[in-house]
Amino acid sequence: MLDMVDTPEEKDYLTVQQAAKYLGISAQTLRRWDAEGKLKSVRHPGNDYRYYKRSDLEPHRIEYKHAEQSNPGSLFEKSIANIETNDRLREPQREAHKKVREHFQKSNEPAILQIPVGCGKTGLIATLPFGISKSRVLVIVPNTTIRKGVSDALEVGHPKFFLAKAHVLTSFADGPFVAVLDGPKANIHDCTESQYVVANIQQLASSADRWLPQFPPAFFDMILVDEGHHNVADSWTKVFGRFPDAKVVSLTATPFRGDGRRVTGEVVYRYPYSKAMLAGYIKQIHSINVAPAEIYFAYRGDTKRHTLEEVMELREEAWFRRGVALSPECNVHIVDASIHRMRELREKTGQKQQIIAAACSVDHARQLRDLYEQRGIKAKEIYGEMDEDKKAGVHQDLEDGRIDCVVQVQMLGEGFDHPPLAVAAVFRPFRSLSPYVQFVGRIMRVMFQDDPGNPANHGYVVSHVGLNNDQNWKDFREFDLEDQQIFREWLESQNGGTEGGGSGVPRRFDEGMVVHDEIITDFIKQSFLDPNDNRVIDKILDTIVPGVG
Repeated sequence: MLDMVDTPEEKDYLTVQQAAKYLGISAQTLRRWDAEGKLKSVRHPGNDYRYYKRSDLEPHRIEYKHAEQSNPGSLFEKSIANIETNDRLREPQREAHKKVREHFQKSNEPAILQIPVGCGKTGLIATLPFGISKSRVLVIVPNTTIRKGVSDALEVGHPKFFLAKAHVLTSFADGPFVAVLDGPKANIHDCTESQYVVANIQQLASSADRWLPQFPPAFFDMILVDEGHHNVADSWTKVFGRFPDAKVVSLTATPFRGDGRRVTGEVVYRYPYSKAMLAGYIKQIHSINVAPAEIYFAYRGDTKRHTLEEVMELREEAWFRRGVALSPECNVHIVDASIHRMRELREKTGQKQQIIAAACSVDHARQLRDLYEQRGIKAKEIYGEMDEDKKAGVHQDLEDGRIDCVVQVQMLGEGFDHPPLAVAAVFRPFRSLSPYVQFVGRIMRVMFQDDPGNPANHGYVVSHVGLNNDQNWKDFREFDLEDQQIFREWLESQNGGTEGGGSGVPRRFDEGMVVHDEIITDFIKQSFLDPNDNRVIDKILDTIVPGVG
């Protein structure tokens, strides 16, 4: 490539490397912008080589420099925000803000906030930057459903605008304003002039050469990660690396992953599920396990009858759990128990509660749907490979109350908030706690806010003892009620590779075990808030009841 000569005419033509340096971006990004039509190279009149004219680059350089130098995010520093003593905010929103503020006063290490679903994570995202961030804030969400909910809550003038509803500021004339990276209409100018920028991780990562290079390294002073238990993925790491000095805060209900990897950061604040239930922020949850007095099955040609005590030992074996999961006899008893709890809730409350069921595979989901329909329950299945229009139809049927039960295969996860879901029917083994808690979280949204005594604010997790999910239930309670040292020790002991790792890929189970019959004489019931547990009593005494003080 011919070097430029030091004349006025030659100075106006830059090579790829020179043009990239002039703009402050990589050569790879420059070539991509060229391919996308954002920039166009020209032929040098003297040698016919491909170059870029300085005059064509100048608008892009000015825009990039403006993004680097402007700082609408200073609003977060200058505003007098009513947060930590604001009675309109929930206890975890006030306390988490204080903990994050104190954390970043002494450290720039990533922070983790463990906040149960339904406790106000979106409001926390809106308030966290005030008094902590010195510039713009990047809000990263895992999917488009959550992106819309978060952006609505951050948009000045929107009916769901959180800062106005909670009286955090007295005026919004200067913002804060929000830009959303939601497709081809999004542009860097909107981001430059806004305090919040909201993006879902798939778009930001898959279009990394489009978006990330346009943001100078100091463009964001804070990164808020919703559903932060994903933050160890490579795509997230790439984003964090672009803004090395940004304060990173991950908000999650489960600060651990199904594969055993720890979420990046230090847990600086944890709001227990037990306190959230007592305050009426989430439903009080109860576990119901079908417990056969006897089970009669054949495995590899050997037919045996086992008592409940023997079942409790056998369930440690993977082949036994798989057999129970795919056994029509065992499935029927979970179906019947879940229907009973749904009808019981409806009779007590006059509300139309619904069931969400977790199946092993698409075929298994269809079999479960048939079992529910045979009992007069309107049910539909939903799974990832389903046509998008059909999935939307199932969503709408569920939200409109036209069906009583939805049977899902690794679907209806983060961001799906539907308070009438009150019974979680578990037909598959979860050997990893994270996906188990994520699934149970689908029934935690309360039907009546801040009303812990309302019978409609109760939910049930129904399963079979042979699936061994009650161990997840026990672990869930222990990690919530015990101190953080035990919690950290558990995290450090995890090594992944489990049956229910939450990979999102439906599994095909070995059908070597065939259940011929089981005799049900009992159900094992356990409440999350066990009144005989002294730790629960401590939480009761320590909980501020809404409307009392």
